Amino acid sequence: MSEIKEAHLPFGYSEDVPLHVLVPDRSSQRHLKSVVTHVWKAGLPSGSLFELSGTNCVCSPELTYLQLASTSDFTRMVEIGCHLCAEFAISDKGRDYAGKRETLTLPERMGTCLDSLSKVYGLVVARKALQYVVPCTASPMEILLALTFVLPPEHGGWAMPEIVANQRIDVDERLRPLVGEKYFKGDIYLPSVRGNIEYDSYEYHTGKYRYDHTQARRNVLEAMGVKTVSATWGQMRTFEKFETFIWMVRERFGIEQRSYTADERAAQKDLYARLTDPEARLFRGTVPIG
Repeated sequence: MSEIKEAHLPFGYSEDVPLHVLVPDRSSQRHLKSVVTHVWKAGLPSGSLFELSGTNCVCSPELTYLQLASTSDFTRMVEIGCHLCAEFAISDKGRDYAGKRETLTLPERMGTCLDSLSKVYGLVVARKALQYVVPCTASPMEILLALTFVLPPEHGGWAMPEIVANQRIDVDERLRPLVGEKYFKGDIYLPSVRGNIEYDSYEYHTGKYRYDHTQARRNVLEAMGVKTVSATWGQMRTFEKFETFIWMVRERFGIEQRSYTADERAAQKDLYARLTDPEARLFRGTVPIG
């Protein structure tokens, strides 16, 4: 552990937010107040580690995903996967929108990493969750919509058709003068019904210009035959409102309404509560190799 103490790590850690470290055997484990060690005996896939400082390395997003699967349930792993594959960052508090960025990884790369391993704790949960990870979301609210759409009802989902986040939608040449763009990105796009859900945040969709552009964009999409629904926090701030919003989306997109069992409804309420909890945190530290 002397290497960690001597290196100038680009982040802080404490007893409340400890540093998690992988070590090759039990003899390398140490009991320290702000560091938690984990024994990793399996081989590591190529590209699993990146140099951090000194002789310390940090786990790749793919290996981090697997590591988190050892202490997270199925639903949380789908959420974590969506964040790792998202086009936005969260703050160092482990929550909230902190700005745009490139995706850290993609489901295909995570799948390749998982397929190269066997008999590793958390592997079964990680593989199962990966099937439901939606890449390229651009905000926490888009992840809320993505998870509630793709997860099976027993895990809190609403059994909606396949979705694509930030799908490119080319603008008809005749309509481009209205918006000054050759294409849009549909926030949550449902290819089978040509339906698009636009998350209109208060921060980025207010003001004269933004309002005009948002309305023009919606008109253009409708003119091209893309059914569009606007999602705002006001429509989703309680479970009852969110439930009505989902019903409206089904009606607008021509998706058959369906009923849910008491257990499925309880799971839907639980998932909604988890994803909208303002105190929820996804990450509590970084996992380098000591």
